[in-house]
Amino acid sequence: MIYGVGTVGIHFGGKLAKAGFEVTFVDKPERAEGLNQSGLLVQALSGSFELNPVVRSDLEGIGPQDFILICVKAIHTYEIALNLLPVIKPSTALLSFQNGLENENILAELLGPNLVLGTVLHFHGRLEEGYRSVQDSPAHVVFGERDHQPSGREEWLSEIFSKADIDHVISHNINQKIWEHFLWNSAFSSIGALTGSTVQQILEHQPMLPTLELMMHEAMQVANAEGVEVSQAAIEEMNKTQVKYSHIKSPMLQDMEAGRQPELEPMLGVLLKKAQRKGIFLPVNTAVYNLLSLTCTHFGGEEEE
Repeated sequence: MIYGVGTVGIHFGGKLAKAGFEVTFVDKPERAEGLNQSGLLVQALSGSFELNPVVRSDLEGIGPQDFILICVKAIHTYEIALNLLPVIKPSTALLSFQNGLENENILAELLGPNLVLGTVLHFHGRLEEGYRSVQDSPAHVVFGERDHQPSGREEWLSEIFSKADIDHVISHNINQKIWEHFLWNSAFSSIGALTGSTVQQILEHQPMLPTLELMMHEAMQVANAEGVEVSQAAIEEMNKTQVKYSHIKSPMLQDMEAGRQPELEPMLGVLLKKAQRKGIFLPVNTAVYNLLSLTCTHFGGEEEE
C-alpha cells in the first residue's frame, strides 16, 4: 500500500506497480478523484511511464497489508496511523518516506514497535500539473530494523526494491543514519526556505556556511544526548555526498513558493522540543525557527505532496 499519492508516492508506488506488484494507492478524496482521471504520470531519471490504477480515498474493504509506504506530510502521520489500524497485521512492514524525526516513533506508538522499520529517503522531485511526479536527482533508500537486530523482513524488502529498480541499502545502524540525514536536511531545508535559495546557492555564499555548521553541531548535541552518536566526520561526509543535490530546492521552499505551509515543526520544531527535554539550548536553530515561524504566518493551507 502507498498512503499519500503525491510526488514521492507516485514515483515509488508507480515503480512498484510497474514491476508487477499489487499496489493499493490511498489519498484524500479530491486527490484520489484527480488521479483516477489522469492516471499516474512518472517522469523518472531512468525513463517516463504512465499507469492507471484505482486510487482509493478510504480503506473500506481493503484487507491486511504486507507492506505500507507512508508518503504523506509529517503533520498527518498521527491521523493516518489511526486510519491504518484495520489493514495492519502482525507481519506488516511499515516504512516512512517522510521528512522529520518523529514519524517512526508515532507509527510505532500507535501501531506497534515491531512493525516499523527505520528509513532514510534520498529523493528530490516535484509534482507538476496533471499529477506528474518529476524526479530531479538520483533516489536512494536506506532502511533497517530500529532495534538493530537483523530480520528476514530486511531481505524480503530488499528483493522487492530490487525488482522495482529502487536503489537501496540495508543499514544495521539505522537510527544513526536517520539523525545524520536529519541534521543536514534540517539545516539546509530551513535556510533554503528562509532565504529562497537552492543548496548550491547556499553553498556558494561563504558567509552562510558558519551558520549551517553551527546548526548541524547543535543538532549533533541533541542526537548524542539521545544516545545516538553522530560525529564531525559524519557531518563532513554528508556535506560531500549531498553536493550532487545542489541544484534542488528543498520541499520546504517548494511549499512556500506554492503558498503552502512548510513542514516547520517536523523539520525544526521537533529538534527544539527534544533539546528542551534534555536541557540543551540551541541558539542558532532557535533563531532560524523563530524567523521561519513568522514567515509562515503569510501562508495558507497545505497539501500532501
